[in-house]
Amino acid sequence: MRCYATITAVASVIVGLLALAKTGYGLDCDFCYGDEDCSLGLEVPVVECDEESVQLTNSSLASFIRPLSTALPTKHNHYECIHVRATSVSGHVFLFTRGCVHQLEGGRHFCSLPHAAFQGSLECIACVGDRCNNVPVLQEGSAAMTRRSSLISLAVCSLLAVSLSTLAAPYS
Repeated sequence: MRCYATITAVASVIVGLLALAKTGYGLDCDFCYGDEDCSLGLEVPVVECDEESVQLTNSSLASFIRPLSTALPTKHNHYECIHVRATSVSGHVFLFTRGCVHQLEGGRHFCSLPHAAFQGSLECIACVGDRCNNVPVLQEGSAAMTRRSSLISLAVCSLLAVSLSTLAAPYS
């Protein structure tokens, strides 16, 4: 009988620890601001998510993701790692942050929060898992740059083809 009680107690502790791990409590995330610091790969500083790290991350993003400056419905002590990188059309990285945020209630997703309008590209990742926000940074000449170049080439060729077909068509 005593053995059964011990097994039950141990099982309860294990289930409790698993529940904590799944909620983001005790979550380790990369924590950085700026292109230079966030591009360090595995050398980026790591924090354990808590209220202070959430406030620091939110304050670095509040001017770009305005809902972060208000009281969003969040799950208390439930965190997730984020990676936000905004790049202008000319390729200038004007915002790059990795850190911790609260998980949102009601199935809402961090990356669906409205952000300031700009022309360029936005990388937004929100995830639960230690250092899951340490994603590779795409550099000039990478696959993303190749895709952008290919799309520009396709657009130019399409415009040229339409122009030539218009010029070659007989007038009625």
